[in-house]
Amino acid sequence: MVALLAGCGGGMSPAQLGATGQNTVAQLRHMGGAGAAHAFELAGANVARSWMAPDAKRSRSLLYVADQGANDVEVYSYPAGKLKGTLTGFQTPSGVCSNKAGDVFILNGNGTTVEVYKHGGSSPIRTLNLPGYPELNCSVDPTTGNLALGVLGGTCGDCFVVFPAGSGTATVYTPSGQTGLPGCGYDNKGNLFCDAYGHSDAFTLFELPKGSSTVKAIPVSGASGWVAGPMQWDGTDLAVGGSAGPTLYQIQLSGSTGSVVGSTSLSGAAAVWQFWITNNLGSKRHKGLRVIAPTFINSVPVAGYWNYPAGGTATKMITTGLTQPDGAALSTKK
Repeated sequence: MVALLAGCGGGMSPAQLGATGQNTVAQLRHMGGAGAAHAFELAGANVARSWMAPDAKRSRSLLYVADQGANDVEVYSYPAGKLKGTLTGFQTPSGVCSNKAGDVFILNGNGTTVEVYKHGGSSPIRTLNLPGYPELNCSVDPTTGNLALGVLGGTCGDCFVVFPAGSGTATVYTPSGQTGLPGCGYDNKGNLFCDAYGHSDAFTLFELPKGSSTVKAIPVSGASGWVAGPMQWDGTDLAVGGSAGPTLYQIQLSGSTGSVVGSTSLSGAAAVWQFWITNNLGSKRHKGLRVIAPTFINSVPVAGYWNYPAGGTATKMITTGLTQPDGAALSTKK
């Protein structure tokens, strides 16, 4: 299978490349900038059958970790981290997100679909078609259930899409002044924010206000030198993985502007292509805040837990079944 990728100049560490050297279209685009496209050979899907422990559906919370090296998604009990299942059949799975009902949306990083699973389910309940390749992460509007993510290549070039109620056909948005939208995140009120590679790859932020069809640019102070990356609402501010590195930055929004007001260092982590903050949808089922990040620590593939926003040393590391973890999301059923 051959995919069309953006230019990928520059060296990459083993921790960035992972055990197999396999990366998604969006990751190679990020590491190489917006250079000329070329073909890249992809590994085949895991042909083993998906499985799920009988008690998985009864678990209140499950942690889904996309493993692009194995072309599957591992499912763990939460917070214990015991392996409960493996979902297969993907093309380099990457970003993962979930909605209030516990449905899980898994991006096919080197495909053009999003696969949707019920909490604890072993087969997709629907497939969403994209106009190109998915970017680094997805987000669900807690007020409507709309699903949003950035897309590159295909018929949209560089755009973001919104699926109404997480199904059907997406509406496509293509803001001007950008060459890619790697991260998107809804706030608690249903406003959508997506960061972008702006002029000379400078960090750029866009907003699609709730109920509007017009995308507007949001100036952000304090983001000089950043490159856009994964994004998630943390309940108060936008948390952004600037340059997809091991530091998360908090952007406080005020009216039509934003400013960087803090940072969280995930000590020991390598590249972080997507992260998940546990109670971003306003859930009170988990005490305190935690950020879960698939990454490498001392060249070991892990899904690590860190206190948020304090950061520091990981409080737990899951390693079972992982080869090149990329994205993660917590699914909590009602």
